[in-house]
Amino acid sequence: MILPPPNLLVTFEAAGRLLSFTIAATELNVTRVAVSQQIRALENFLGVPLFYRLHRSIRLTSVGERYHRAISAALEQTVRATAEITRVAESNVVSVMATAGFTTYWLMPNIGAFRQKHPEVELRFIVSDSVLDLNRENIDVAIRYGDPPFPGHNADHLVREVIAPTCATGFVESGRTLSPSELMQYPLIHLDGPYDEQTRWHHWFRAQGMEWRGSQAAITVNTYTNLVQAALDGQGFALVGTPLIERYLVSDTLVQPVDATPIQRRSFYLVTPGDQKPSNVTMLFCAWIREFFDIKSREVGLHSQVPEGA
Repeated sequence: MILPPPNLLVTFEAAGRLLSFTIAATELNVTRVAVSQQIRALENFLGVPLFYRLHRSIRLTSVGERYHRAISAALEQTVRATAEITRVAESNVVSVMATAGFTTYWLMPNIGAFRQKHPEVELRFIVSDSVLDLNRENIDVAIRYGDPPFPGHNADHLVREVIAPTCATGFVESGRTLSPSELMQYPLIHLDGPYDEQTRWHHWFRAQGMEWRGSQAAITVNTYTNLVQAALDGQGFALVGTPLIERYLVSDTLVQPVDATPIQRRSFYLVTPGDQKPSNVTMLFCAWIREFFDIKSREVGLHSQVPEGA
């Protein structure tokens, strides 16, 4: 096969993407004259013009547009393949993305167990409530909240979130159980912003067959971390639950004293790029987190089978 020199193709990709020899030269750290000469050399090699040279701009010809699409796709695939091989071959770093809530209330409190088991692995955390493209952001694994499918990614179910009215220990008299109607007499903490309908108090009361009429001394926050912190500080009831606040419930720092069926929300998934083989250290991290939630799932199933009165 006869191919043009690779440097000509790289220059053509940049010039066609930016539609400017000058800007392409800056990106490639060469002179504008060098870019112009390389484009001319590529056109001579192919025997067709690739650009229209206008007075103050350039534009791809129809042949140039078709060729640019093909070259751009080939170079992008090459970049991805190179990044994958590099990551698999030499890195002991795992880039982990998760939401602020999952990172703060689950990942950080539990990650010590992984670090103790695998001290050779370096962890890099990317905290974001936005949905990021793992390939584009060079992220190895994400814990994503929502509903699959996640296009272009592999996803393994970890755990479903379950929420219920939750308050600090001592906020309600110890041992007392409240009915849903009694809850309206207490301050409620509202979560504002781009969160699911199920996080709203009016949705919870409607699920109990009641009409939401508002409550006294309510406060509103716009992040999950502030919601949990307000509940911990005894500011009122928040709609939160497992798995994120499980350690607070186990330690009785937070309690759920309302007699009502908890609400099942969406699930957390372990997500990896679909077109890349994970590195060895990424597979170690994935195996650890899968094992943790699998063990918890088996424990829940075992407890649910214990006969009444046992």
